[in-house]
Amino acid sequence: MAKEVYMPALGMNQETGTLLRWLKAEGETVTQGEPLMEVATDKTDVEIEAPASGVLRNVTAQEGDEVPVGQVIALIAAPGEPLPGVEPKAAPVTEPVAPATPPPAAAAPVSPLAARVAARHGVDVGRIQPTGSRIRKEDVLAYLAARDSAIPAGRVLASPKARRLAQEAGLDLSSLTGSGPGGAILTADVVAAQATPIPAPAPAVAPAAAAPQAVPMSRMWKVMAERLTESWTTVPHFFLGREVDAAALVGWQAAAQARRPDKLTFTDLLVMLVAHTLRRHPRVNAAWQNGTIIANADIHIGVAVAVEDGLLVPVIRDADRLGLGEVAAARADLVGRSQAGKLTPDDLVGGTFTISNLGMFGIDHFSAIINPPQAAILAVGRIADKVVAVAGQPVVRPMLGLNLSCDHRVVDGARAARFLDDLAAAIEDPMRLLD
Repeated sequence: MAKEVYMPALGMNQETGTLLRWLKAEGETVTQGEPLMEVATDKTDVEIEAPASGVLRNVTAQEGDEVPVGQVIALIAAPGEPLPGVEPKAAPVTEPVAPATPPPAAAAPVSPLAARVAARHGVDVGRIQPTGSRIRKEDVLAYLAARDSAIPAGRVLASPKARRLAQEAGLDLSSLTGSGPGGAILTADVVAAQATPIPAPAPAVAPAAAAPQAVPMSRMWKVMAERLTESWTTVPHFFLGREVDAAALVGWQAAAQARRPDKLTFTDLLVMLVAHTLRRHPRVNAAWQNGTIIANADIHIGVAVAVEDGLLVPVIRDADRLGLGEVAAARADLVGRSQAGKLTPDDLVGGTFTISNLGMFGIDHFSAIINPPQAAILAVGRIADKVVAVAGQPVVRPMLGLNLSCDHRVVDGARAARFLDDLAAAIEDPMRLLD
């Protein structure tokens, strides 16, 4: 029996996935467990393995299509296996009959998705000239655009998806060369134009002020914008700030680094200190879900990592049970794979508290937006020498700026203040907490 291939769910709250490319062609033999396709989610690209062995058939999703999670996009069947809804080939005629007229040229094969689109619009696929070895959805859409005799003069023929992509990329359709029927512009033409920008001709006169242009956004950036907007507009944030004497933290980092060949960062130390402090303040480690406060049994620290296309928050799991070397190794691995685009969906889920450190950029203080359903996020600034009063005398000390953002539905001001006070004490005397 044929095995259905679904668009997989690769993360929490995921509704759709984008098929980046098939790693096997339709009609090709596949083996269970080998890479079958590459799918993009809002945060990462993932290779999906074949769920069974057989022949890839009935492919209905093309590269670049955004598909709802759980939708069947192909079948894997045994060689020669009849498929539901597919008419079997007629048995060959035993006695050949000479045709009265020459036979018509063989029609081009039609993809299942193209056949459905053509049927929906009452199009005879025999009238469509394919741009490749078979008729695809883009060919049908281009034919529909060309068939419309009421197209205004000067309007560019293009498939709906090509128009949308061109609009998102800020491309003028009239400047592109179409490869579809009648010169219609297809999705592939827009993608090619994005990869090879068309140089603007030199102006004959002084150019006018450039009109504002929409900036193309990656999937990651769009989802980040949506989720942060939702967090900011639905989560009742409040903020607490604190400056902490970081002399002991600086000494700890220097001493530990001297014993290690790999790089040890202040973020590594703070992950440990925050994780151990959360043991004493489980409410700050809790979450808000469906109108209920959920207590998290484990402590999983998310570390915000800036990448070219947006922001990722990979998770260091069971951070309160790890030694300093294990924390540093986990953080280095996650940051490296974040920047290389090699994170898996499991790396990005399950965090119970987040740390965002901008100290390396010279920032003293900032307030971060909470990453739901978590109850809090710690924003860390730089360590800078400042004149402070010690025992009534002015002295220069390395001071660290901390800002804690909290969800008031889960954590009140007093609980948050006690957590931040204990964290400050741990930073000023880390050995006492870790003993």
